[in-house]
Amino acid sequence: MDAVEFERVAYSADVDQGPRIRDDLRQWLRSSAVPALVADGMVLAASEAIDNVVLHAYDESHRRDGVARIDLTVMLDAGEVLVTVADGGHWREPASADLEHDVVGRPALHGRGITLMNSQVDEVAIHHDARGTTVLLRSRYRDEAPDAG
Repeated sequence: MDAVEFERVAYSADVDQGPRIRDDLRQWLRSSAVPALVADGMVLAASEAIDNVVLHAYDESHRRDGVARIDLTVMLDAGEVLVTVADGGHWREPASADLEHDVVGRPALHGRGITLMNSQVDEVAIHHDARGTTVLLRSRYRDEAPDAG
């Protein structure tokens, strides 16, 4: 699989970096001629993954030591755009499987991120281990040319 375009950028996992990362991703997708609807969905899905890193992956000691980071990778190949959002933090299991209520029965304020990501892109894969978490987002944006024959 030969990559048409590829970009990898590391950012600090600070709350004020979210808008910058979204803007960088949006600009890269648009300059690469990804259709607007696909690019917008990818930016929204990636934004959710980025926000999850900022909110959940690192504790204050990581931030204080300057090791809290977000690694963003974007690749275009054969009518597909792939984005990965990765961190070196710790996975936290959701507190409740109930999307409507938290663990004590109050209306839930969080917990819909994976559902949101799945609604915006064709594929979402999440891998976590002792080294951190990686979210892969994939969208197809054109059909392959029909075979001649």
